[in-house]
Amino acid sequence: MSGDLTFGPVSQLREAKPLRLTRPLAGIVIIATLIAAFVPGDLLLEHLGLGLPLLRMAVIAAMTLVGAQCALACGLRLEPHGAPHPLLIGVLAAVGVAAMVFTLDAVLLRGQLEPGYAQYLASPLPTRLAGFMLRAFNENVIYRLFVFPALALAAHRALGRKAISPVILIGAMIAAQLINIAINVVGTSELPVTAARVAFDGIRYVAPGVLWALLFRRHGFAVAEVASVGCHVFLQPAFTLAF
Repeated sequence: MSGDLTFGPVSQLREAKPLRLTRPLAGIVIIATLIAAFVPGDLLLEHLGLGLPLLRMAVIAAMTLVGAQCALACGLRLEPHGAPHPLLIGVLAAVGVAAMVFTLDAVLLRGQLEPGYAQYLASPLPTRLAGFMLRAFNENVIYRLFVFPALALAAHRALGRKAISPVILIGAMIAAQLINIAINVVGTSELPVTAARVAFDGIRYVAPGVLWALLFRRHGFAVAEVASVGCHVFLQPAFTLAF
């Protein structure tokens, strides 16, 4: 994967254009809304949807469309691109992150896991695998397709520059994942916030989300989804053997 995640030329902000409902975008909307209807997961989506399936569907559909418009303005693409086999890059990223997370959760820091999380890892694999994969898909929609480009575009316009710099993009990637973790991990944790816990969360949760955003930037949102969702294809069976 050497060189595949470089930014290359500074992204030029594109003129606003009417968003076209392409096949990739329509597919994302359909999948995301169906997941939101039947699989509550992300707490931001749950709060905005007031716990109602139909409202969750409407919220994530709006997030997808607004995010796609912001992504278009930032020069980001939905379809795979940038390499002879971009989807393979997503698979390799999935394997690498799965290995890292397994090493942390099952080997190095097993005794420090949240009690509820450790118990869930011992639940039946089919249900757990489906749950993690479906939630991962919508997490990527919310924080990579919507929050990340929206923050990047807002920062760009606030600074009044002609081009979106790598600093803005990386800052938006990190900020988007920090928002995710603050809501869905730190906000629900039973463990005290310590320096060690912050370091763990940074490696365990923030770094993968930033990597998914880098894949989105360099190779398209579809590749980021392959990596984010595919990570659990390798990780959850390994957890079944360990727990």
